[in-house]
Amino acid sequence: MTVRTQRWIVTVFSALLGAFWLAVLPAGSAHAVGDEAMERFSVVYDLQPDGSVAVEETITWRFPAGERRHGIFRDIVVRMGFNDEAGRYRYYDLTDVQVSSPSGAPATFRVSDNGAAKEIRIGSADQWTEGTQVYELRYTLHDVLNPIAATGGAGDTVEFHYNVFGSNELTPRERVNVVVRAPAPSTQVACYKGEAGADTTCQAVAGDPTTFATMGLEPGEAMTVIAGYPASAFANPRPDVREGNAESSYGGSAATAANGAAVAAGVGAPVLALAVMGVLVWTRGRDERYADLTPGLTPSAAGGPAQPTTRGGTGTIAVQFHPPAGVPPGLVGTILDERANPIDVSATVIDLAVRGHLRIEEVEGGGVFRRTDWNLARLAPPRDDTLLPFERRLLDGIFGAHGDVVALSDLKNTFASTLKKIQSDMYDEVVTRHWFRSSPQLQRGVWQGLGVVIAVVGGMILFYGQGAVAALMGAGFSGGAVLGVGLVIAGAIVWFLGGRMAAKTAEGSAVLAQSLGFKEYLTTAEAGQIAFEEASNIFSRYLPYAVVFGVADRWARTFAEVAQAAEAVGRTVVMPSWYVWSGSAFPDFTSIANGVESFSTTSTGTFTSTPGSSGGSGFSGGGFSGSGGGGSSSGSW
Repeated sequence: MTVRTQRWIVTVFSALLGAFWLAVLPAGSAHAVGDEAMERFSVVYDLQPDGSVAVEETITWRFPAGERRHGIFRDIVVRMGFNDEAGRYRYYDLTDVQVSSPSGAPATFRVSDNGAAKEIRIGSADQWTEGTQVYELRYTLHDVLNPIAATGGAGDTVEFHYNVFGSNELTPRERVNVVVRAPAPSTQVACYKGEAGADTTCQAVAGDPTTFATMGLEPGEAMTVIAGYPASAFANPRPDVREGNAESSYGGSAATAANGAAVAAGVGAPVLALAVMGVLVWTRGRDERYADLTPGLTPSAAGGPAQPTTRGGTGTIAVQFHPPAGVPPGLVGTILDERANPIDVSATVIDLAVRGHLRIEEVEGGGVFRRTDWNLARLAPPRDDTLLPFERRLLDGIFGAHGDVVALSDLKNTFASTLKKIQSDMYDEVVTRHWFRSSPQLQRGVWQGLGVVIAVVGGMILFYGQGAVAALMGAGFSGGAVLGVGLVIAGAIVWFLGGRMAAKTAEGSAVLAQSLGFKEYLTTAEAGQIAFEEASNIFSRYLPYAVVFGVADRWARTFAEVAQAAEAVGRTVVMPSWYVWSGSAFPDFTSIANGVESFSTTSTGTFTSTPGSSGGSGFSGGGFSGSGGGGSSSGSW
């Protein structure tokens, strides 16, 4: 073997060995197998005569070994500064985005603004992928070519001067191949890679097509390709230069204004809501009262002319030894907290029993608790007693479908709709009596409903509005979060303060003062102040009010002392007959009060109870109207 032959063999072997290592370890030694990287990035830029470019990217992406991801994203820069001119930027409109995955990875995608770039996010939040996957992206970028004026006697040219990757690309790229097609062969080419400002060249071959290639791009390394063409091959391309900030996600003055308005509205909405609702609560939400009268007195009671009114303030409450004239306990409960609560309805049942419209009878049980139910027996209505509309509806609701005797337990799950009508009648009654100018329930409902609407709108903007506005404007919109949060807070303020918009008239405030004064009497009355012969009657008439005030125990103890004092002097106090006790011994005031209080608690739960969902099939004998879960009701007011 000659020396020349030996050198030839060594040369060929070295070349083959080098090619082998180049093929096997293309990315160099910086990245171990299993690290996340682009194994191959192949792109075809097809330059169009109008200056746009149709882009076809084929990306072989290797996900981290042993980890699952939803997909990848590509940020395509669409805005860049232009010739260092302040307030102007160059815009590359991105359109016609398509994505597929020959390897079967999830290929759903969405396009959104991300600063100066359009982000193509590929994959699904509901799906995972792993290993090595191939993605194919197609899109069009407009106005990418630069017209270059003639220099040195050469004719005008057009350049494709484009960053395949910017220096903000942090994914390692093992192989990069770029093909540029154009209406004419390139006349001049260049390729650079490395950190920003580096002049390290990469492979560039002019012709038709023009090709560029490099390998082993590290995170933070850019790649820029330049190809020059005769201007005659294109239709006078021009860059798209716009007014605005290239680094922002919004491009036009309209978007800027929209973002500014959204931020201002988001910050201002809670402040405005607090200011407006604060003024309304102060001027309209505080109770009126007669300016120059003692709390509890009214002009007619004082025997004088109409009195001026003012808002706010309470004054000293004087003890009242009787409930407000003509005001049943249910309406006292309504004026106290401006709500017709179920306990007010239960107290009305007791009051109707005291007035002789029905009798409450305990039903003795056989278990640990002697009292398990109550029978309600309808009696002939007293001649001298007139029922209010809500009282009449209550009696009809209890006995209408059950006859003259009904067990309280029989009303369970069937009385809720009647209860709502009774409560509505009670609100109507307090308006009829001029204690409120309109139903307090309506006043609260309107304002609190408005608060809910504002909060819901804010929530929708927070979660969906930003994308919708951005789609309408064709550019980025970043003010949605601030606007959404601001409206949610504003809605909460309107809802909270709206609950304080129900205000009493001066007449209503006088009734409230009388009611509070009567409560003071019930909690401070002494046994020695009550005559034996009137004890039974006073105990019965005031007991429903004591239930509304929550002082029935105190009221019963007072009358237990009255009974003991009467017994000590040989007198007998007659027990009420409207409540039939089931105990083995003779009833006393305490046992009756305990029974009545237990009745009011149980009846409140019974009146409000609704059928529960069975959770079973409605086709196997368990179905009936109202047997399903959830539901709704309607009514008028």
